[in-house]
Amino acid sequence: MKITAPPFESLNDYYKTYWKYLNEEDVLSALAKQGDVTMKWLFSISEMTANFAYAEGKWMIKEVIGHLSDTERILSYRALQFARNDNRPIPGFDENKFIMESNFRDRTLKDISMEWQTVRAATISLFSSMTHEIVDRTGFANGLVVSPRIILFFIYCHERHHTEVIKERYLTKAFSA
Repeated sequence: MKITAPPFESLNDYYKTYWKYLNEEDVLSALAKQGDVTMKWLFSISEMTANFAYAEGKWMIKEVIGHLSDTERILSYRALQFARNDNRPIPGFDENKFIMESNFRDRTLKDISMEWQTVRAATISLFSSMTHEIVDRTGFANGLVVSPRIILFFIYCHERHHTEVIKERYLTKAFSA
């Protein structure tokens, strides 16, 4: 099924800041392609570079990829809950605490990337099973009204945001250090 982006007006102010990362009409197909491109790119990053953080207190590259995996899992669960018409509010999560409590620092980028690829495959499978009616069901997550369509949009754009940050802030500084 083709899943188009949500109307810009339906996004909250935070999600609207991610709109610039979307150039595709079919977000579900774009998500699948993105996964392939990102995996090839991740395998080009050395383990030494994956341990780099561009500033004090910033995450290592491999922690950023772990964050993508954690966030996609959480967002996919939210989409599943709303797709099944379970409208109980879902709280937000503290991404920094998740990183602190993870073992991403002790794992290889390859291992973390493979995990992210598995999460991405599950995300695509979940959204591929949704009908047009299901993808627009809504619920409350982190105090905001969202739908699976909006969540899919954000999963896609969130990954693009972080890979661009890695390219701009991490890789340029890692190679000049």
